[in-house]
Amino acid sequence: MKIKEMILLHEEFLADFGFSLEKKQLHYSKTTNQGKQIIFFHHTHFNDASYLEYHLGVRFDLVESIIHKFLPTLGDYKDRSITLVETLDKIDPKMPKRYFLENDMEINSVIQKVEDFLVKDGFPWMDSYSKGVKLERFFNEDPDRNIVTQNFTYRSSRGIALAKLYNPSRYKEVRDIYLAKMDEMQVTPFSVACFLNLLGYLDNL
Repeated sequence: MKIKEMILLHEEFLADFGFSLEKKQLHYSKTTNQGKQIIFFHHTHFNDASYLEYHLGVRFDLVESIIHKFLPTLGDYKDRSITLVETLDKIDPKMPKRYFLENDMEINSVIQKVEDFLVKDGFPWMDSYSKGVKLERFFNEDPDRNIVTQNFTYRSSRGIALAKLYNPSRYKEVRDIYLAKMDEMQVTPFSVACFLNLLGYLDNL
């Protein structure tokens, strides 16, 4: 079965929860006060078998709009970028990171398991991190936390923008923490310059 056909098997279920299919990107999205919640699919085919992987994400339009003023962004990436993305196993360790499918007969079972997970854990996770205060805490409580889908340039830019918008009393402290980490990690002068330009904007926001 082709990936588009697999994705469409979720359409009726996800529509009941306010998600609609974005056909160009082949993912489902739902508008929130801050931006979007998104459900992605990754499909890898090997000979007669395939892997199917789900990612859940939240996008904060204002955060993405701010940081991409100062990051080297290609094309329309700033309009599609996601503030936080996680795989299912990071949300619930009992879930697999990806599903191995040997034939089409196994697809319905996977669909059922994923939809049960979404109701129990996935939708509440997206709702929780669609709150700016909660997302800011995730990024900035532990700046050493590795966010797998983001390099440090993007992670620090999102973290500092979230601090300015949702935890301004800690903004200067968080700023100093990221600057110290950049020095420790010896990030490129270009990345430091991008971050300093972002700070100049946020300082006066």
